[in-house]
Amino acid sequence: MTLPPTSDVPDDQGVTPPDPGDAAPPSPPSPPPPVPPKNNGPLIIGVIAGVLALCLLGTCVVAAGALVVANRGDDGRPVAVADGTSPVPSPTTPPPPSTQETSSPPEVPPTTEAAPPPPPAKIGQCIVVSEDGDFLDIGNCNGTRGTYRVVSVDYDQGACADPKSAYISEDGYRLCLERHLVRNYCYKFPKGNGWIVGASKCKAKGTVHIVDIVPGAANDKRCTRDYRWNRWYRFTHPTVVYCVMQY
Repeated sequence: MTLPPTSDVPDDQGVTPPDPGDAAPPSPPSPPPPVPPKNNGPLIIGVIAGVLALCLLGTCVVAAGALVVANRGDDGRPVAVADGTSPVPSPTTPPPPSTQETSSPPEVPPTTEAAPPPPPAKIGQCIVVSEDGDFLDIGNCNGTRGTYRVVSVDYDQGACADPKSAYISEDGYRLCLERHLVRNYCYKFPKGNGWIVGASKCKAKGTVHIVDIVPGAANDKRCTRDYRWNRWYRFTHPTVVYCVMQY
């Protein structure tokens, strides 16, 4: 076996090896620098602002769940928010009901007044009356039956358009009238004021036969000269002259 060569330096010129007992102990290793905690303050404040905005839109519950998830650290444990309290979702308060007063029209009590009866005659119809002015029936306007024509019908008993015109009251109505005589028919005229009625027999004593009718006349000057007549009568309201043969 071949040994390594020895040193040629004398022993008194060499470096004395240190004594293991005199050596200083090694220093322990330095600990790693501390890791600063994560600053979640800005993130938490932003999430809270979002939650408040969503609460105004009625989605507060969903946002609150998202806030709980966001406030958990890397190890899954909850992290305190900036003010040191855990986030609690705020309930949404519905707006109060409207208290605006509304006015309704007053109730009108139902009327119990009975409806008026039907009128005894209509405007434009000719009626039959007695010599005393009593209503007898509806006649006609061709001269055979009926001596007055109805010009107005009023259940309130108001005045006629011509206050001095003839009228009768029947069934609560006031019937305003005007005379309606026809040529070649016979009538019975009253003596003085009264009502004209139809003659039961023409040429009977006291009857008149209508020969001519002159509306608005003042005398007999406009009466016909083609036919014979012996008397004339002038009435007003309305104004008219009747040229007649009186028996």
